[in-house]
Amino acid sequence: MMRSSTLARSESKPLALACALAATLASGCQEDGKTSQKHAAELCAKLAPVVAEDVGQVRTGLPAGAAKLAALVDTDPGANLLGLQRAIAGARASVKELEFAKSTFFSFTDPSGTVLRSEADPDMLANRSVLASFPELRKVLESNSGVVEAFGEMQEMRGVRNGPDLQWVAAHPVKASGGELKGLFVTGWSFRAYAYRLQEAAKHDITEIAKRDGLKSTPLLYVFAWKGAKAYGGPVTPDVNTEALEKLDLPAKTASGPWSGTVEIAGRTFGAAAQRTPELAADAGVAALVSTL
Repeated sequence: MMRSSTLARSESKPLALACALAATLASGCQEDGKTSQKHAAELCAKLAPVVAEDVGQVRTGLPAGAAKLAALVDTDPGANLLGLQRAIAGARASVKELEFAKSTFFSFTDPSGTVLRSEADPDMLANRSVLASFPELRKVLESNSGVVEAFGEMQEMRGVRNGPDLQWVAAHPVKASGGELKGLFVTGWSFRAYAYRLQEAAKHDITEIAKRDGLKSTPLLYVFAWKGAKAYGGPVTPDVNTEALEKLDLPAKTASGPWSGTVEIAGRTFGAAAQRTPELAADAGVAALVSTL
């Protein structure tokens, strides 16, 4: 009987140690999750004002850029495309807000909305109609129009080759001194290209946060730009991360203000956070996934 009792006690020791180890690991994971959640929320709080500033640069600079472009383009802009490209670059460089704007394209269209030339090479937008892809931009053709904005999808404006993407586009009329319409000055960005820009900016912040908090290594970081139910990460963001973020229903989560929590993705605990950026759109915002390694 004593041997049986001793055996039972000896067998229970490994089980107790295993349970204790599991509890310790679970506690550690919870603590890492809380830390990652805090860092994700901190990053979103830093990124939201960046979006507001970037949007403001385009809205403020585009009217001035259109006025500069009107003085630089020829009577027949399409007759000298190289000269038109230089005019676009010159108009943008002469307006501080546009010089530093985070747009992924600057283009000039004819009065029908067909792109004649873009600043960048190769010019993927040449001979494509922005009004066909973004019907809401037609308001820019109305008298006394200012900056008109629209969201939509255009293959030539994509920030990645494959996968979902979305574009924000702003247009302003370019008029001759007599008031006749010469064309449109168009700019904007791909959400996925813009998310990559935000992520690159956030890398500095997360590195500083890691140093400040005495972390052994820099946490894993993914940044997203979102609108409505869809989220858009940088070109190398795993699809499973985007899908997990979309399942959280960010519009609902942020209805009353910034949100943060944790989410399990492929066996890893991420801190998640999201914050709206109403300067871009009422249903748009930024989000971050952070995982302490």
